[in-house]
Amino acid sequence: MMRILSAEQIKAVEAAADKSGISYLRLMENAGAACAKAVRMRFDGTDKHNVIVLCGKGKNGGDGFVAARKLYENGYTVRVVLVMGAPKAENAQEMFSRVTELGIPVDTYDAASEKQRERLMTADIILDSVFGTGFSGTLPETIENLFAFLEKCSGYVVSIDLPSGLSADSGEILSIPVRADLTVSVMALKQSLVTPPAKAYAGEIQVVSIGIPDTLYKPYEKVFSFTDSDVAALFPMRRDDAHKGDFGKALVVAGSYEMPGAALLSSSAAVECGAGLVRLAFPECAYAAITAACPEKVLLPLCANRFGRISAQNEKKLSDALSSATALLVGCGLGVDYDTKQLVQALVRQAEIPVILDADGINAMTDSIDMLREAKAPVILTPHPGEAARLLGVSAAEVQNDRLGACAALCEKTGAVVVLKGAGTVISADGQQFSVNLTGNSGMATAGSGDVLAGMLLGFLCIGMPPLEAAVAAAHIHGLAGDAAAKAASRTAVTPTKMLEALPKLLSRFESYH
Repeated sequence: MMRILSAEQIKAVEAAADKSGISYLRLMENAGAACAKAVRMRFDGTDKHNVIVLCGKGKNGGDGFVAARKLYENGYTVRVVLVMGAPKAENAQEMFSRVTELGIPVDTYDAASEKQRERLMTADIILDSVFGTGFSGTLPETIENLFAFLEKCSGYVVSIDLPSGLSADSGEILSIPVRADLTVSVMALKQSLVTPPAKAYAGEIQVVSIGIPDTLYKPYEKVFSFTDSDVAALFPMRRDDAHKGDFGKALVVAGSYEMPGAALLSSSAAVECGAGLVRLAFPECAYAAITAACPEKVLLPLCANRFGRISAQNEKKLSDALSSATALLVGCGLGVDYDTKQLVQALVRQAEIPVILDADGINAMTDSIDMLREAKAPVILTPHPGEAARLLGVSAAEVQNDRLGACAALCEKTGAVVVLKGAGTVISADGQQFSVNLTGNSGMATAGSGDVLAGMLLGFLCIGMPPLEAAVAAAHIHGLAGDAAAKAASRTAVTPTKMLEALPKLLSRFESYH
């Protein structure tokens, strides 16, 4: 797992390290060396060794001086540009003196210098160490113009810690920041690196250690992202002599006359993700659409109301189906009216198995959200920002401006595991510890994508994952499926069906057979 820390938490960990005997100067040396190593890993075997290092006057500039020295010592042609004048931070001054002692060329940035612009245009690598985690507010116009000019340069742009001009703690863009090809994030990920729109400026992200013991991070470990190997460890062992009864019975209550596809997508995802048996309950008026593409499911057609949605008269049938299920998904394409509200609330009251409320399952509970705290079994909510906003009584913009806070508030309000969907899906079971998902792309912003996610989550519950782990795994692999679909076609052409088609190959990376 990769930690995600705020600027204040970074300061606190550094202070603890200094107190433990790892000096700030040593931390700066380690940070710059790690960044230089990241550059060398990409370019040592090439002929692209012409580097310009843009340095600020603070500690981030000090990291840049160290990186400049390390690259110079390893045969790179290096030139340092003081973007904000001479360094002011004491440790940065020391690192700058070591640069000058080696005879590395140093320029002071001059916005009118054609020579400097020409050097930037022809550099193979531009190392950005102007601003770090301490930056906030807006950029001076001359610096903003410099960063805009960098986008015209052909060199590979590497930012140390953050693309300069981004705040560490917010995804908001107040000025034109550096657009990096690679961001070498020191110690941990920063919130802006996983939060749109800021994350779009980071390019590839690599987190590097600077020698601080894990124990010093412990008080601040609240937000994480999961890697492929982390997710693989969540999968239970699958025995060679297993049978379908070992992998649970999924109950999907979904679909309507208008939206039969949601039922098909969600139930199909549950099948793909390992559920031993999937029973799909849907309104009988959608029978033709459902049966046209539903070979792996057991069907439970139900009488519909005049709107083409499941009638409340089916409560007994659904109650009977619930009694033999391992996990329940309710809401995908269900629609919302008196009947669906009554059914959803009845299922939540009765269920003694994990319940996933998605889409209209959430909408059906909006006026009775307090019921969720009385549920007999775990509840997992999968709202998009608009649904989260309705549950919290705020605007979608407020949710997006503080996604961690919104997720925490939903956990507090409902007692549920919350999967707040969107770019950088946020997941929490208690509002204290969070997972931020880093997979996926904008092509997944299409109708039906959430239905696939909900069905995947259901499948993972059925094979034995606990609710929180199932949510983390589903979000991660769902994003990978979207990435695979985009790679095979384009972001514009990503569809839920293409994501489903990508799942079998993807899941082979995560299964554990013994």
